[in-house]
Amino acid sequence: MLTLVLRFTHVFFAALWVGMMAYQTFFLMPVLGEVGADSGKLMAALMRRKIPQAMLGAAILAIVSGIWLFQRMAGGNAGALMQTAMGKGFAFGGAAALLAFLLGVTVVRPAMMKAARLGQSGGPATGPEIQRLRARGATYGYVVAFLLLFALAAMAVARYL
Repeated sequence: MLTLVLRFTHVFFAALWVGMMAYQTFFLMPVLGEVGADSGKLMAALMRRKIPQAMLGAAILAIVSGIWLFQRMAGGNAGALMQTAMGKGFAFGGAAALLAFLLGVTVVRPAMMKAARLGQSGGPATGPEIQRLRARGATYGYVVAFLLLFALAAMAVARYL
């Protein structure tokens, strides 16, 4: 029963995390760039709905349940599991997700949160700084999104390797 709950938790929250990050990276950020100064209103609305906290929570639940599943699958012998193609698939996917998480919380999230705060202040002098922060967040956002898509693909096929 525990494995079923862990698997559901992992797949459900990983889907939310990957989907939200892909939407944000490939659709929302380009639109915000086109809108310009008015994008502060949209960012403020997203912040009020706690989107950054939801993404962080989904990521943490996906990672913790994934690590727990990997440990249960290994049965106390991770080395033996890593000798199999399936084990390598899950491990490489997990490593990509962990790297994506670290980049997300240390680079992307702080840049976007600061840009949102500056956008809410509305001062004209903050415009170039907001654009610089958004560009940084968008650049690393692409890296995070591609790492998550790689993790998704690796884990989707791991059982069949």
